Amino acid sequence: MKLVFQQEIIEFDNKVTAEVIIEKINDILESGYYFSHFIADEIEVYENHESYLNAHIHAINQLEIIAKTMKEFTNDVLLSAEDYVKRALPELRSISNEFYNNPTDETWERFEQLLEGLQWINGVIKTIGQSNEKPDNWGEYEEIATALQEELANLEEAVENEDHVLIGDMIQYEILPNFEALQGAVQTTIDNEGTRPNLN
Repeated sequence: MKLVFQQEIIEFDNKVTAEVIIEKINDILESGYYFSHFIADEIEVYENHESYLNAHIHAINQLEIIAKTMKEFTNDVLLSAEDYVKRALPELRSISNEFYNNPTDETWERFEQLLEGLQWINGVIKTIGQSNEKPDNWGEYEEIATALQEELANLEEAVENEDHVLIGDMIQYEILPNFEALQGAVQTTIDNEGTRPNLN
């Protein structure tokens, strides 16, 4: 089997194991790359990499590693965050209003999605924070992440107390401004340091 990454080709004999290959991929990528997926004889594999290798290892002739530089990875993640925040802002206003009135089961479902979105955003910021490729305006992201973490804890308390007006207030006056700040920070980063897909 050939393991291919950019210009590098590594040959393995037929007795190679999935663990050895994964270890080799990790060794190759540890110097500033983020693993995306691999292509096993023209089949793109995006998840369950180890189980795929275990099942097909002796049939694979060529395994091509697809990876991004940390800068490319950060840019892609920030584009996703920008898209999410843009879609979330009108939702936040709507959910907040519904909590002021009488939240329905659907309101609670959307609120649950909001909490998942907040956790995803915190995960994105944490992932970028662990990389060597932090944006120049990184301080803004840290402030936003800290504020959102605090609001998550406060929201939890408001939910336990079934204080619908407080939940509405927190969404409108705390979370919404932080989402707007995040939108601004992401836009600044992408416009000054990143790239947007060519829409032409």
